[in-house]
Amino acid sequence: EDGGNEDGGNEVVTYKPGEYYKKGLAEGIVATVDESGEHGLLISIDETVAQWSTEYKMLTVMGGEFSMEDGASNCKYIREQENWEELYPAFAWCHAKNAPGLSSWYLPAIFELEYIYHNFEAINTTLKEMGETPLANGVNDSYWSSTELGVQGAYAFSFYEGEIASYDNNKLNQHPVRAVRKF
Repeated sequence: EDGGNEDGGNEVVTYKPGEYYKKGLAEGIVATVDESGEHGLLISIDETVAQWSTEYKMLTVMGGEFSMEDGASNCKYIREQENWEELYPAFAWCHAKNAPGLSSWYLPAIFELEYIYHNFEAINTTLKEMGETPLANGVNDSYWSSTELGVQGAYAFSFYEGEIASYDNNKLNQHPVRAVRKF
């Protein structure tokens, strides 16, 4: 199958990275798309600055490895922790974007942030056109991922370097946070 360039009566809607997306309760910027262009990842229009955690605790030991690729599963695990909304501010901010009973928005895993980086310019062009805050790419800006690194650290991604940040990954530190969701 060639992906169906002709719609043959079926309305197939495809998207490109950087496009504004609004469908039902889902509103964001298309960050990544699959080969078909019909599905991918949205990134939130807004952002915050938050701590990954308010305490040092190694969750990996209790719950198995945190995923490098699946932020939704990482966030599901965090939501199972007692007092998670107080203890994990970055996760709580992302989760607060959801309608009651849903968990579509989540803190992305480190590789999800890396995939988003490939479309950094297109995303920022749209955010700027909308008058919103673009993704930060200063020397000291790195975004939290949902992927834990150890007792004291979690992975963060630098859009300045285009790679996993090699500095300042202390869970108690404040970093920019963007939520993502699949579409």
